[in-house]
Amino acid sequence: MKTLGFISLAAALLACAHSPEPTFFALSAQNGKPVSSGRALKIELRRTALPGYLDRPHIVRRATAERLELGGDERWGAPLDEMVGATLAEDLAQRLPGCIVYTDGGAISSPPDVRVEVQLFRFERVASGDVQLLAEVAVHSTASELSSTQRFALTTKPGSDRASDLVTALSKLLGQLSDGISAMISRHPVPPVAAP
Repeated sequence: MKTLGFISLAAALLACAHSPEPTFFALSAQNGKPVSSGRALKIELRRTALPGYLDRPHIVRRATAERLELGGDERWGAPLDEMVGATLAEDLAQRLPGCIVYTDGGAISSPPDVRVEVQLFRFERVASGDVQLLAEVAVHSTASELSSTQRFALTTKPGSDRASDLVTALSKLLGQLSDGISAMISRHPVPPVAAP
């Protein structure tokens, strides 16, 4: 009889137990110093490429060089590659006033003057506690064979181990990456507008 009571109590406790509700996070655009691009450009930002291990709903942290940790109830509010692209586009539009910046997966479809491609190799908190962004960026003029590439290695220290501070640090690193991309675009030779 005692065994039956214990089983009933355990079943009742299991029925009451449930996993915590997930908390959703979004990257945010960061203000930066405006840069002159020389003329009003249409800039297409191609879909950002991410490492496969980051392509998941959970926020990923690196526990060691070889081991990853997933935040059980800490989730991204949208696919991470889409959120990175939208945040970079907003950052670039703020830094390149007069230019139109859009993503290749967005609602705008117009032949661009400049195409930007971003490959992220690292975009996470590492075992030291720092947050790192490692990326390669290519900028192409669509009317010519002109292109330039640059590698970026950026690091910052989050305010704490909380997911909210991690996401803030990741957003800041995207802002710094946008500073570098806007400088690349401003230096990149773009063919002049053809005379009518």
